[in-house]
Amino acid sequence: MQSNFEIILIQNGFSPKEAIIYLTVLEIGEATMSTIARRANIERPTVYDVVADLSKKGILFISTKKGLKQVSAVSPKILIDRFKDSFQKAETILPDLINMAFSSPLKPRIKFYEGMQGFKDILKEFSYSDTDTHIFTDYKLMPDELQKYIWDEIVPERKRRNSRSHLIVPDSETNRIEKQKDIERYSEHRLIKFPLTQENPLELLLWEGRIGFLSYSKNEMFGLVLDSEAIYQTIKNIFLALWNSE
Repeated sequence: MQSNFEIILIQNGFSPKEAIIYLTVLEIGEATMSTIARRANIERPTVYDVVADLSKKGILFISTKKGLKQVSAVSPKILIDRFKDSFQKAETILPDLINMAFSSPLKPRIKFYEGMQGFKDILKEFSYSDTDTHIFTDYKLMPDELQKYIWDEIVPERKRRNSRSHLIVPDSETNRIEKQKDIERYSEHRLIKFPLTQENPLELLLWEGRIGFLSYSKNEMFGLVLDSEAIYQTIKNIFLALWNSE
């Protein structure tokens, strides 16, 4: 089973063997190739190859003492600083990458998602919007796990980006309670009495020319993101008409 340290390194570009070898060297302080191979339970030729690659990246250092190659590791603090720097550089080009991803003349484009993880993936993409967002939802039908994820992950990201959410929800006791949390959630709610039903199992997210659909129905738990400026503008106009009617 992978440790939390290995998982973090792998999420930041390390291969599984690179993560194991780096952590092995870090724990020992300085080690020979044979010691690394034994402690990491990896064949020595593979250790040589991985150490060589990591040394080129400035993550491991090779020196020779008494005729033996000794390997040491870069400080974890320096490594984390590199991760942060890479993240900051990636954020600066994110708008250009998004424009590239959605510049295809083949419109509309649709991406499907399944289950709870699919919901989280859509919300994560939604949270990166640098402009205010618009949402149709119903907290009464939203899964508890997803509400916690919104509190823990989505709200902090929206605050960091100064992106406020505007939500239209059915006028119910559950949603009136949630409306009281507007300041904490960096949001603003409007309660609407819908004519057909006071329960809306389908959430709509509107951001930057995209429409996200999250179905909370027990028999239809799925999500999709539709990339269409025309459809986005139409639904946003409907949203704003309802918003301004209150």
